[in-house]
Amino acid sequence: MARREVSLSNSLIQVASEYSSTMGVGFGIKNPNWDLNKGAYPEVDEYPLMATLGPVVMIIAIYLLFILKVGPAFMRKREAYKLKKTLLIYNAIQVAASVYLVGRFTSDLLHMGLVPKTCHMDQEGTRKQVIMGIWLYFAAKVSELLDTVFFVLRKKTSQISFLHLYHHTVMVIGTWAMLKYSPSHTLIFIGFLNSLVHVFMYTYYGLAALGPNIAKYLTWKKYMTSFQLIQFVLIIMQYFSAVKTSDCPPSKGIAGFIISNTFVFILLFSNFYKKNYNAEYKKTEKCQ
Repeated sequence: MARREVSLSNSLIQVASEYSSTMGVGFGIKNPNWDLNKGAYPEVDEYPLMATLGPVVMIIAIYLLFILKVGPAFMRKREAYKLKKTLLIYNAIQVAASVYLVGRFTSDLLHMGLVPKTCHMDQEGTRKQVIMGIWLYFAAKVSELLDTVFFVLRKKTSQISFLHLYHHTVMVIGTWAMLKYSPSHTLIFIGFLNSLVHVFMYTYYGLAALGPNIAKYLTWKKYMTSFQLIQFVLIIMQYFSAVKTSDCPPSKGIAGFIISNTFVFILLFSNFYKKNYNAEYKKTEKCQ
């Protein structure tokens, strides 16, 4: 039995090694012995959660296990938690963090340009600035997983859609992978625009947490979805331009992932908008 487990373990390690080599080539990394634990720059590996793939995979696994299994089972015979004060504090922190990131990324964009030609990652000072900014953005994405945890504890299960889970999960894993293996100044605009959207989004959630007396005046929720869709279109336009212009563009694999995933977001958010805010669609649904 022990020998069989050792053999299975060795087989899995070998498969993982072969997969990492294949993935490395696909992402434009030409070293066939690509080490998943080694970042593109040594300073990246020094940041919390960045040394190895294990911690972020564990975070996502625990997140999905709680959201899909443990949380609902825990809440089955319990009343929904109000969490009013917790939500007010949480949303205030998210707004403050998003405002800070918008300011930081605005400064970076003014310094580097919206569509920079210069390879800023070759300059140590600028590279450290970019890496720190992307890591802070990644940390924000990890903290935002609490959105779903609060939905479970408040029994707001209708909010936990495929779109919600896909968005939160992919943003954490995708940002980690970009930072670890291909950090670039071409990602700054994405962080800026997404953080700007989140300033308004978490302001809305914070005000809604004050109760129905305030929530009834919040009639601009659908415009946030419109803002998100505009965001995705602008990201694709800017990223295409940045990749073509930059002296050190990301690999085709990285560029393909970002653009294709952004198109997926456009489809999912468009469908969400149509289902929730399109009167003609709602009317058709009722008639069926």
